[in-house]
Amino acid sequence: MEDDREWMYEGRIVNGMFSNEWGDKVDEFVVFALRHPECVNGGTSIRCPCTLVKCQNKKFLNVETVKVHLYRNGFVPDYYVWIYHGEKQVHHRCSSSVWVSVSETDQMVSDNMNHTTYHRMVCDAAGPEFNPDEEPNAEARNFYDMIRAGDKPVYEENSKHTQLSAAVRMLEIKCRHRCS
Repeated sequence: MEDDREWMYEGRIVNGMFSNEWGDKVDEFVVFALRHPECVNGGTSIRCPCTLVKCQNKKFLNVETVKVHLYRNGFVPDYYVWIYHGEKQVHHRCSSSVWVSVSETDQMVSDNMNHTTYHRMVCDAAGPEFNPDEEPNAEARNFYDMIRAGDKPVYEENSKHTQLSAAVRMLEIKCRHRCS
């Protein structure tokens, strides 16, 4: 898929002019982002992936402003997977990458042995040669025990939040509001 996204960094300006092909691809990017309502704010605002420090996929702007920013500044480096615009990279059994949208990701994860985000993180870190069926050593076993503990719900009737997700959310709030 990365080969398909090289256009983001090549061909923006040809002979001192913006290329029509690049502009068409930017329009396709915007249409892709707008098709994912979970990534749209207020119906017409998406995260701006331009190189400006205030933007860089952090700031929501209306579509026309995003296009202007992209024409002026280009895309942030290495944004081949549009994770802030509805695309995810999912690893199935830690061996192959599949590019899908956010809505498809949820279905794939539930289909593929109910891997949580934390399980996918381990697979990403371990690499493609990782074999989840192999018996781990004592140190790895302790790590897996911690991951399983993180999967426990905050309380019995709550299937939405785990103890780990609640702790991470609280840490995020503390960091965002500069609390000690």
